[in-house]
Amino acid sequence: MTESPEPARLTIDDLLDLQQVSDAQIPAQGDRVAYVVADNASAHHERKPASRVWLVDTESPSPRPLTAAGTRAHSPRWSPDGASIAFLGNRDPQGPDQLFVLGESPGEAVQITSGRAGVSAFAWTPDGRGLIAAIPDSAPEGEEAEQAAGRDWLLYEDTSRLTRLWRIDATTAERAPIAHGDLHVWEFAISPDGAAVVALVSESPHNWAWYAARLARIDLASGNVETLLAGDWQMTRPAWSSDGRHVAVIVSAFSDQGMTGGDVMVVGLDGIARNISDGHPRSYLSVEWVDDTHLLCSAIDDGELSIGRLRQDGQYHELWRGERGITRWTGPILSVATTATGLRIAAVLSSPDVPADVHLATEHDGSLTWQQLTHENPSVRGKLMPRPEVVRWQSIDGTDIQGLLLQPEKTTNEPLPTVVLIHGGPTALWGFDFMGTRSMGWVQLLVTAGYAVFLPNPRGSMGWGRAFAEANVGDMGGGDFVDILSGVEMLVEQGIADPNRLGVGGWSYGGYLTAWAITQTNRFRAAVAGASITNWISFHGGSTIQAFDQVFYQDDPFGWDGRYGQFSPMAHVRNTQTPTLFLHGEKDPICPVGQAYEMWRALRECGVETQLAVYPREGHGPIEREHLRDVLERGVRWLTERV
Repeated sequence: MTESPEPARLTIDDLLDLQQVSDAQIPAQGDRVAYVVADNASAHHERKPASRVWLVDTESPSPRPLTAAGTRAHSPRWSPDGASIAFLGNRDPQGPDQLFVLGESPGEAVQITSGRAGVSAFAWTPDGRGLIAAIPDSAPEGEEAEQAAGRDWLLYEDTSRLTRLWRIDATTAERAPIAHGDLHVWEFAISPDGAAVVALVSESPHNWAWYAARLARIDLASGNVETLLAGDWQMTRPAWSSDGRHVAVIVSAFSDQGMTGGDVMVVGLDGIARNISDGHPRSYLSVEWVDDTHLLCSAIDDGELSIGRLRQDGQYHELWRGERGITRWTGPILSVATTATGLRIAAVLSSPDVPADVHLATEHDGSLTWQQLTHENPSVRGKLMPRPEVVRWQSIDGTDIQGLLLQPEKTTNEPLPTVVLIHGGPTALWGFDFMGTRSMGWVQLLVTAGYAVFLPNPRGSMGWGRAFAEANVGDMGGGDFVDILSGVEMLVEQGIADPNRLGVGGWSYGGYLTAWAITQTNRFRAAVAGASITNWISFHGGSTIQAFDQVFYQDDPFGWDGRYGQFSPMAHVRNTQTPTLFLHGEKDPICPVGQAYEMWRALRECGVETQLAVYPREGHGPIEREHLRDVLERGVRWLTERV
């Protein structure tokens, strides 16, 4: 009998060639879905990754592109009547995002903005005649000439170019500013009657100001601004009720814009706010009103994706739950159409071994049924990719912790060399998303090389309620690190992990905990720290999000005797013996490259094996193809040669 050939394994080129699907949008009729397909990496250092808007019919799925190849187009939004699509993009992939409108009939999209600063966000007005756009202030007249003459010095954070709201006519492209004082707009939503917006606003446009943004109602006629909600926590995704009397917003302590999950706060126009999910064991990702008393929500519950209806009295009815990932960084998470037959929901779903695609859910008898509409990345389907298993353990203080474990096919019962990969954030999680995008490709490549990969979700992760997500406030590097070590001990005790062949790695906050780990224990034989934080005091001075560390440490950022010094790897660097690779973008504004230089230099002078790779032009994560290739290859090679 002929044996079936072994499935092909995923390669680095497979990962680099992945197409990223995002931002599925369904019109009111519920019969079509617009979505975005983007390159995983840029082929040239002078270009951002190309992206296109596509369209698929819900009854007879056959996707077709709406925008040209080799350009950049994203953020599609249907007009209220479903006859037009507006989107952001530029025919020059290096140019700023402009606003385009594409009619129902086939043809070229019409560009309706052309400012040098571009457009950061927009929404259709309820009557469909125009759009409200968030547009950054343009550079002052004459600035380009000054720069060309060599007078191009920068007064850091001295100039505040705010993002302001403008009204744009969808037909004539005429635009007019909306008066709202000197306020920077981070997010906004238009009221059902089109008379006002609610917006997250701050006096400063700098990244750190987002952490103190407040929720305000802006009257579009008078420009009057009224604060509805402000607090010590962060907010995101405001949504109006259909009667215009309430606004829902997600709140918690968030480490990053876009990577958010928390409680649902409902605020009346009188400013009275209620936390309608207080004490719930899940982290809410998004909310959308389906009537005056119910919100449709996406959430992470015990690490799994949950979609349900949340009533204003706090009762949650789950419509669907599963081990799936949902695209949540780009655009609305769920796009909802209320049709005569019930709700139709468009979303981009993935699973650990299947890349993201557009899916359509229909509601029947209190539950959702999913239909897959697209099948991107056919070249990787059928290739051998591991699925994770859920593992649970108790930390030293008795806290219940969850994580994921991936193992190669075993031919013996011997313990496996094991690499611990720590997620970023810290307000994030290892969920059931496809484990092959960007630096997550380490997961696939390590398992293919015969290593077990352990993905812990320590305290501070989203997905187990707000109290768990905020349990590391004032303690980053404390309880969360202990949770991870206790998980490693559990794997060793169960005979899964070889105690003499352990490695550790991570990116961003995961890079921080990696740098922290090698100063606290010598049990890891190799470490890879990507976009790491190594010195909280200099991080506070050099990062564009220095308000983040203040939210999470709540201490004096200038003293070695407090939490900033206590939890800085550089304060304990002489304890380190672990060979460590640092990977960092040269232009990273979040975790400045100096963080890597500091610890690399210290390890080198302390006689510890170390290497630092700096990627020109890159920010917080690599987007150039050859840089991403090197991150994957170099990181895996460093670990497999030493663990």
